[in-house]
Amino acid sequence: MFQLSLPWWDLLLRGAIVYLMVLLLLRLAGKRQVGDLTPFDFTLLLLISEGASNAIRADENSVTGAALVIAAMLGINWAMSKLSVRSKRFDRLVEGRPRFLIRNGVVDYDTLKRESVSHNDLLIALRQNECFSPRDAAYAVLETDGSISVRKRRTAAAEK
Repeated sequence: MFQLSLPWWDLLLRGAIVYLMVLLLLRLAGKRQVGDLTPFDFTLLLLISEGASNAIRADENSVTGAALVIAAMLGINWAMSKLSVRSKRFDRLVEGRPRFLIRNGVVDYDTLKRESVSHNDLLIALRQNECFSPRDAAYAVLETDGSISVRKRRTAAAEK
């Protein structure tokens, strides 16, 4: 139960490599994939975790092995959060940058496509902010957490 079948350093290395690999793949998948989980996204994450667990453990089933793998992942996560706080460049690499989806009522369809945001998702965010058309929005921004921030345009009547 506590006897390792693999060297301890092998488990730490496997945990670190798989953590970084999954992080990179999720980062490449786009912000919306992580920000709003659809049933498809949730299923994918469950399957990724199952596949990653096999790659990490490689026939290692001891409690000690599991503790080492978890320690490796927590250590990498802690180090990455510290690096993100200290380096804006590293933070942008890991978190990305906010992206304008609408500017002055005009939808940027290239950015929608690049960030894997459906037109319907954009319209939902607009309606939640009392904009019933893209023309009603001064801007809409895809935030680094996958949410969409919207600012409603000021109308001439409201300015008086």
